[in-house]
Amino acid sequence: MTTNAADLKHIWQPLDIGPVRVDHRVMATGHTQLYGVDELISDRHVAYYRERAMGGASMLILEQQAAHPSGMNYDQGCVAWEPRVVPMYAKLADAVHEFGTKQMVQLFCCGAQGLSTMFVDRFRPLWAASPIPSAIYNERPKAMEKDDIRELVEYFGRSAFNVMTAGLDGVEIHAAHSQLLGEFLSPAFNKRTDEYGGSVENMCRIVIEVGEEIRRQVGNEIAVGARLSADEFLGESGIRSDDFEAQIDVLAGSGLFDFFDISGGGYHTLHIAVAPMNAQPEGFLAPYAERAKEIVGHRGKIFVVGRILSLELANEIVGKGQADMVAMTRAQIADPHHIRKRREGQSDEITNCAGINFCVERLVDNREVTCALNPVTGREAQWGEGTLEPVRSGEEKKVAVVGAGPAGLKLAGLAAKRGHKVTVFDQADEPGGNFNLIKQLPTRSGWQIAIDNLTRPLEALGVDCQQGVEVTPASLEAGDWDAVVVATGATWIGSGDSPYRPERESIPGAEQDNVIDVGAAIRRALDDPASLGQRVVILDETAGYLPLGLAEILADGGVTQIEVVTPQLLVGEDTMKSLDMTYLFPRVVGKGIALTSQHFVEKIDGDTVELYDVWGGPRRSVDVDTLVLSQFKEPNDALWQSIRHNGFKEVHRIGDCVAPRKPAAVVYEGEQLGREI
Repeated sequence: MTTNAADLKHIWQPLDIGPVRVDHRVMATGHTQLYGVDELISDRHVAYYRERAMGGASMLILEQQAAHPSGMNYDQGCVAWEPRVVPMYAKLADAVHEFGTKQMVQLFCCGAQGLSTMFVDRFRPLWAASPIPSAIYNERPKAMEKDDIRELVEYFGRSAFNVMTAGLDGVEIHAAHSQLLGEFLSPAFNKRTDEYGGSVENMCRIVIEVGEEIRRQVGNEIAVGARLSADEFLGESGIRSDDFEAQIDVLAGSGLFDFFDISGGGYHTLHIAVAPMNAQPEGFLAPYAERAKEIVGHRGKIFVVGRILSLELANEIVGKGQADMVAMTRAQIADPHHIRKRREGQSDEITNCAGINFCVERLVDNREVTCALNPVTGREAQWGEGTLEPVRSGEEKKVAVVGAGPAGLKLAGLAAKRGHKVTVFDQADEPGGNFNLIKQLPTRSGWQIAIDNLTRPLEALGVDCQQGVEVTPASLEAGDWDAVVVATGATWIGSGDSPYRPERESIPGAEQDNVIDVGAAIRRALDDPASLGQRVVILDETAGYLPLGLAEILADGGVTQIEVVTPQLLVGEDTMKSLDMTYLFPRVVGKGIALTSQHFVEKIDGDTVELYDVWGGPRRSVDVDTLVLSQFKEPNDALWQSIRHNGFKEVHRIGDCVAPRKPAAVVYEGEQLGREI
């Protein structure tokens, strides 16, 4: 049950953070967007943060800004040390201050977490606390010398001065997540024997020197804080809670910091820092913040992040005294107006975060970040609040949407909100399309949140949703529709057609009864895992979660011999980008499921599958009861093809029935057409 927002009394209290007063206790931490242009924040950045200020955030922290030339590690990242940053910082300040929101800037350097050859005009050695390579980038950095440290400290001061000059409200020194300053704090990265290594005081020294130089440049005109990893989740190898407690005591004792922003994890454990769907409990870092608050006392304010998705939990954390400020970061990526909508009683209109981590996938690919469920994210300038134009009186259309998957539902909601009369038809018994299949896999129940986001507003908007209805050209003709939108999705292909074997159109033997597509296999396995037999091979080319989820269902149902095969470099390699892999693979391997990469199926003959190494290695035969093909989908476009030239006033098609793609792409199309129709 959703609490009345007015009753969440703890989070609506103002808070003083050094010289800065915020109106309430809900914020967004620094998080990556990659919207930079010429190494400066862009108008896309300004629109992004302005939208969240308009949406009710009390404080925002700008994505990481490199404080030194050695610190860059994203193609579209931004610098902070050059005076030319000031005009765009000032533009950002004006944009968020319009709504009373405070805007801080996160200053960082990447340390070992980058590549020396990433930027064509700036090849340089990586700087780090010690010559310990990153677990991700695998390049040995240079251990910083004393002159390097002095230069770095000076550049942090310059960067903070630029922030103050632009009229922004504060800086956060990024000393977490295995970035450069965080490496100095971590036993996993700091092996120094000089005054910057060894004791707690020595490991904190560079952070304090940076803080001192920033204070020398800005005094008490703006707030100054530090982001820290309370635990790197590496056991004795990295920062543990007792290390963190000692460090924050030293840092608070310096008197330099107005706040400490508590996070966790690092580049070895990003899957914990930005936990995917159902991987960590909500608010899992709150106990660390509570301990930090006990240690710091009156010496600084404590912020906390950690999969906090509801105002109720934020209120509880503040009410218990676990933290002074609570970050709902991914919640405000998914819906920049989350806070405003709650305060105004519009909870049914909120797009809630489902933990899909498409935002993280984009980040891993070094691409501009957006949200799978909210296409407005990153496109605020053209699609933000106030841009949805209602239809003119007398121009309302009677719209039929065929297909209640993500594309059709998104289109229906927006078209209805603009004033059209919308009816949605679907042959399934419940809305959601393919999301309804995915949500039944282990740990994937969060996909129901995605369905709820799409369906929740429809009743209030007057959308008539008719499930279990078979739509034909004749039934559409009888409806006298002003516009028909075909969003009939796609179906898994069961032939074995593959780009890895362009000389053939199918796998020999794919027509056998014991060869089925992954969609059919999941439906059968959900009813009875034993229906696929005791020996199952799953051939996958999706690189995603689906075939591995099927494998788990089978293993949990008692199937004893399961092998997932792919011609790709790694089974399920896209789950690495969403950060699911580190949770998924231990479960899969622990259940005895074999994972075989860089192999393909030559043929199936009766109950024997012939596998071969794609590099020419030995072939082997595997006895099977079922071969599951998890490869590609084909559009369900028969209805579109039959009505596109049949005299309807207006016909559109969107989503997978155009071309099967990721959810983010089809939801985007629903948004786009919903605004235009």
